[in-house]
Amino acid sequence: MIVMDFQDIIGQEVLIQSLRNAIEGDMVANAYIFNGPAGSGKKTVADIFARAINCKDPKYKPCNLCSSCKKTIAKVNPDIIYIRPTGSSIKIEQIRKLISDISVKSYENIYRVIIVENADSLTSESQDAFLKTLEEPEGNNIFILLTENYNTLLPTIISRCQVYNFNRLNKEDMKAVLTRLGFTDPVEVEIAIQNSNGIIGRAIEMLKNKELESQSRLYEEFLATILRGSRVEILNCSDNLLNSKDDGEKLLGFLLGFFRDILVLKTMDEDYAEHIISKAIDSHIMDSYVNSFKEEDIFKIIDSIKHIITSMDFNVNYKNSIDSMLLQILEVFNDKSSRSTI
Repeated sequence: MIVMDFQDIIGQEVLIQSLRNAIEGDMVANAYIFNGPAGSGKKTVADIFARAINCKDPKYKPCNLCSSCKKTIAKVNPDIIYIRPTGSSIKIEQIRKLISDISVKSYENIYRVIIVENADSLTSESQDAFLKTLEEPEGNNIFILLTENYNTLLPTIISRCQVYNFNRLNKEDMKAVLTRLGFTDPVEVEIAIQNSNGIIGRAIEMLKNKELESQSRLYEEFLATILRGSRVEILNCSDNLLNSKDDGEKLLGFLLGFFRDILVLKTMDEDYAEHIISKAIDSHIMDSYVNSFKEEDIFKIIDSIKHIITSMDFNVNYKNSIDSMLLQILEVFNDKSSRSTI
């Protein structure tokens, strides 16, 4: 098992240094919000931070060698509590039990750390109960709330937490992390990076589970559906592909890379192969897109995709946005209007 440490986290340097400073200066706050897309490293950093908070080494934290660190790594530290949704939400009964559990002194360490996963799934009742705990903290309890969109929490909860936003990684940082983890096939790594939209956990999952080939086939059929020119088929295909926000981000990442490739094919006369990312897509499909879309339309499509990606963290109606963009792409392909509305 790979035990990650602060120095293993790439692309979040400012955030990591701030957490380290809090530990070294004995200024750890009562509550934190770690906010970012699923797979952006929130849970990993929360685990490292929790380990470091109660590390017994006087200098290097976490040392990964003291009794507290070893128990935390083995997931048997009684002073680290995880709260996870039961079903689709974190319910009031879970928060009431938590309040009861943390009302007594921590078992072995100075601090007790409570990590609330998917904290944006707290029900209204749960948030009200949790707020009272933050307003009237007992003992040395430290809360870390993991969210994809912290704005779903009560403003009064947010105001009592230090908020850390996790960045999407650039291509170079993604490649460095994946190489360090032992993924060496350059083509697979390139495709995973392109389809993960800066979210390292998603790229790792794709490479570990060998999703690339099956996903490429699904997206190839999706591109062929657009070429058939049917609004009904497009929307049905979208319904099948987009079962979650994560699915939406994967599709957008793929489309961004694909239309970039189409632009490369339209503008380069030769030696373009090394610049193409969507190598798994049938060449006949790519040729059809090259011949059907003007450069100005492709630039507008790429801008539209980028805009939706940027707004994904805050847009609860992401599917409507994606469907609208897909229909606009279809409109350009069918040439139903004299100019693109993208």
